[in-house]
Amino acid sequence: MKHILFLIIALFLFTSCKKEKKIERNLWKNGGKWEIVKYEEIVVSTWPANEKNEVVENAGIFQFKRDGTGWRIDRDDYFSQKLNFKYSNTSTELSLDYFEYGSSDTYVIDWEKNAMTLTQSGTKTYTPGSTNLVITDTRTYRYTCKKD
Repeated sequence: MKHILFLIIALFLFTSCKKEKKIERNLWKNGGKWEIVKYEEIVVSTWPANEKNEVVENAGIFQFKRDGTGWRIDRDDYFSQKLNFKYSNTSTELSLDYFEYGSSDTYVIDWEKNAMTLTQSGTKTYTPGSTNLVITDTRTYRYTCKKD
């Protein structure tokens, strides 16, 4: 019984590591350029004025390098910016460290070869001013990307 349990755990770890390495290689392989074909920001709130559903097509580029660094260009009609990062991944998450700004993001990664969706969600509850009102906002950020 112990041997079977050991084999099952070993097989699970092996396949998890294997997917992690496939994702890592696919990020930087063949130039490492990923088009952000769609960016979504969705806000669901207990205060209707906070609700938001923004979709931006052709929203930028992720560029991944083999050495664990890269950059992202965000663009819209009037503005673009380049953000350098260091990255790491597991089979379920992609973490970006924007070292120049002292910030980082961790995304749940839904990955297929040459396509990925990065999703980040969070909930914030607050009371504005000196009111008794309690507002809860749930924000979701989603990047849909295709390998260029």
